Amino acid sequence: MIAEVYPIARMPRTFGFFDYEIPEGVDVRVGSMVRIPFRTREMSGVVSRLKDTGDRGIKLKRMIGLIPAASIFSESELLAFKDVARDTAQSVSTILHAAIPTNLLARRSKPKNVSKLQLTIPANEAPVITRIATQLGMRSAAFVYMPDLRRSCVLVQAYAREHPDEPILVLVPNVRDARLVSERLSGNPTLVVTGEESALERACSWTTWRSSNSGILVATRTGALWTHPRLGAIFVLRSGHQNHKQDDRNPRLDVRATTRILCTRLHARLVFADVAPSAEVLYRVGAENLLGFGAAPAVRVADMTVERQNSPHPCIGQSAVLDISQALSEGKRVLCSYNAKGNARRLRCSDCKYGFPCDRCGGLFVPDGQTVCCRRCGRVDPTPLSCPSCGGSKLVARGYGNRAVASALQAIFPETTVECVEKGSLPGTAPRPDILLATRHYIENIFDPFDPEAFGLVTELDADRPLYEPSTFAVERAVIGSHEWMGVANACRADVLFQTEAVELTREILAHPEQVVAGDIETRRSYGQPPFSRSVDARYTSDEPLKRSQALHILADQIRQAVPRARLSESEELHISVPLEDEAPLLDVLLRFDDRYIIDTRPIG
Repeated sequence: MIAEVYPIARMPRTFGFFDYEIPEGVDVRVGSMVRIPFRTREMSGVVSRLKDTGDRGIKLKRMIGLIPAASIFSESELLAFKDVARDTAQSVSTILHAAIPTNLLARRSKPKNVSKLQLTIPANEAPVITRIATQLGMRSAAFVYMPDLRRSCVLVQAYAREHPDEPILVLVPNVRDARLVSERLSGNPTLVVTGEESALERACSWTTWRSSNSGILVATRTGALWTHPRLGAIFVLRSGHQNHKQDDRNPRLDVRATTRILCTRLHARLVFADVAPSAEVLYRVGAENLLGFGAAPAVRVADMTVERQNSPHPCIGQSAVLDISQALSEGKRVLCSYNAKGNARRLRCSDCKYGFPCDRCGGLFVPDGQTVCCRRCGRVDPTPLSCPSCGGSKLVARGYGNRAVASALQAIFPETTVECVEKGSLPGTAPRPDILLATRHYIENIFDPFDPEAFGLVTELDADRPLYEPSTFAVERAVIGSHEWMGVANACRADVLFQTEAVELTREILAHPEQVVAGDIETRRSYGQPPFSRSVDARYTSDEPLKRSQALHILADQIRQAVPRARLSESEELHISVPLEDEAPLLDVLLRFDDRYIIDTRPIG
């Protein structure tokens, strides 16, 4: 007998399976994990198919044997891995390498125990979440409005209580979220995988997960491919977060797309949970499968086109001054959101209007004292003395960064303490500043929804900012970002104020996010943007610009031949867009090119 085996290793996308002769007396099945000789060494592999004879009529290497500690993959799991490989333009071996830990033959030990902390919510919310958990049992896919991670954790636990015999995979965008969730889940065996474990610890957790008949696995995207033959449900928490996409190495998985493939093949339930749905998620699950708390809390909206005229600072309107004063007079703290670091937003030449783009990534440099910093890639350069375009010296810093806004708040409220919190900032001298001015760094790394700080007011000073991003995803990011700050206010039981120039749109975003996202979907339909098209980015790895350009031209020519309706834009990268019905021939072309082509089949922009 002959076995078709996929090696568990990073293999070029053009590589497939390898034939091996099965030794006498070895019970090999489809889905078995085996040891195989490969070139000059041994490695693990997964059996894809059994057959009587080889296809090429050559002498085959003999399989070494089975891996006794490993469970057998089901046919559905193998099909899911193959689908993911095709969707990401990678070899099946590379996907298996990402899915299966090494050291499976090492001596097993028990996974580390996770200390449990108390999980509570207001009494009036418990019946609502229980009802949502029951409704999930009647759907194959759904999106659930959850104001923060704390409520999402309660939802997972309520679902697990109603489905005690189902293994449940919970995916979160970062390590901190994984720890916060796993520490609160009780009543079920819980495993945690974040990528920070040793190889042996991951192997032990993987073996324990696949051998269990129930329980919960909480993981970052490191565990997104940890399938289970009896998988009942996958929960993707904070589903709109960009960290659910791997974009700096292969395989460039997007957890949202990968879990759709897994749930389709394994007949598992897929649940997205976040403060608001993204356009892709809403399009995939349908408006009829939106579940949640119902009406949003009341939020005050300040019209900055009116208030800016007589305000003490362009970024701080009259309503904000009054509300902050009221909160401070009652002895309450204030949290202000302003997601722009530094003293100004951009640098510009007054003579020729040159915008100082970053040579590395194309983002715009932002002034920050004696340096300029690219907010996209992090590059830092000395502040230029003259314009590289026209040679002029009239360089002007435009807009306001958070440090300038913090100084303005301190001037308006001189009796208070004001602290600016951003990535890389150190705690100030005041342990509990009266006014905290924060970027998104606060939500990602400081805010604890299970034990929130006490604030009397949360105000978003620039709610419009995401709307001006030159991106397909600008509207959905504005929706999700606004509702994240509403979730912070909800957890802190604080009043909420949003400053905006687009008053009606902001009110619609806050009150009816699903309608705004649905409108964004229709706009995308008109322009043939995702989810109504498939976008792909490709670049070629070479130090020679001419060689890179020629390689991308070759790829572009083959795409045009196979997909006449493809839209292509060539620069340092090749940007490809095709209608959904043409994505199959596009993937066929991409899979023919070697790994010097770095291909991202689901760029997020």
